[in-house]
Amino acid sequence: MKRLTLAATFAFVIWAPAAHLAYAQGCSSSAPVCISPASPGFDALALALGTTTEGLTQQLTSQIDGLFQASNVNSFLRDFQNAQSFSAKGLGVDYASEATLAEVGATLSFASNIDKSYKPSGSYADPPVSGGGANFSLMGGLGLGLIGFDPMMVFANWFKGSASLGQLDGNYQNWGVHGQLRLFGPSRSMSAVKMLVRWGGIAITSGADNSHLTLSTNKQIKSTINVPSNLAGGQGVPVSLSSDLNGNLGFTLSQTTWSVPLEVTTSLRLLSLVTLYGGLGFDWQLGGGSDMKIFMDNATVTNKATGDALGTVSVHATGHASPSSARMREIVGIQLGILDVIRLFLQLNTAIGSPTLTSVAGGLRLAI
Repeated sequence: MKRLTLAATFAFVIWAPAAHLAYAQGCSSSAPVCISPASPGFDALALALGTTTEGLTQQLTSQIDGLFQASNVNSFLRDFQNAQSFSAKGLGVDYASEATLAEVGATLSFASNIDKSYKPSGSYADPPVSGGGANFSLMGGLGLGLIGFDPMMVFANWFKGSASLGQLDGNYQNWGVHGQLRLFGPSRSMSAVKMLVRWGGIAITSGADNSHLTLSTNKQIKSTINVPSNLAGGQGVPVSLSSDLNGNLGFTLSQTTWSVPLEVTTSLRLLSLVTLYGGLGFDWQLGGGSDMKIFMDNATVTNKATGDALGTVSVHATGHASPSSARMREIVGIQLGILDVIRLFLQLNTAIGSPTLTSVAGGLRLAI
């Protein structure tokens, strides 16, 4: 299973509970993860795999660490929040139109952030439980040509809601305000040449974006871990990890992101119908943070080959991280205009220096 962090403000994004898990045999109040072996099944499995009870405990702890992506909590949360912020790009600004008096519309955006260090488990039943999400927002724009300053437009976008998908319940909100100054843009007059090909000038856009997301779950976990053998030619043994539904599992995540973009774009309009646009953006992520908490009490560990009970596992962990301070991105898009009133667009944002961080936005706008 590829680990896709589809982070979004409308999102159910990804669940990858994270913490620094200690290698510990038995339980203690301070250990983020603790395994309580059950004899004789645990000892018998250790013997069959050519290791000791302590060695098997450490091996299972290490695999549970990887299962929950727990070895690098701060980087995980930062990547998660960067993707959530990235999904807001393109929601509230029109980069393809010029000399517009007013417009309204709606935009749907998806963002993904693939962690190259993640080792696929090969099972869709394994946590992290991946979910999909989309960032949705309503927008409006007003050209200041109404007051005699034709090169300037102001935009605003907002949306708030809640939804559930699979194991995750989410609440989300996003809003943004932006101003766009267009230099060297075309006049409103439409000559024959301008109807064929028209350069839209250079647009400089800046403003502020805010997004907030909370996720929670209390559902059951079922997963399978394959424990390799230390014996020459020995076969690995599948071990199941299962929590019950009696309130012994919980996960909460709260994220808030503030960012200030600076974007420089240009556009080319063909046949008064299709507009191609692109440019560069730089985002200062000036505030916010991610807080996450997971607890899992006495999940059952079982030898799937024999059905023997191996013991229980408990995990208690918390994490906090701030987003990256700044990021540069490329902007590429295409817009189809129908009678210059109905506008359908598709836009791609890709982070420079991090090709795994990408967002795709599409939507409909009505303009005059």
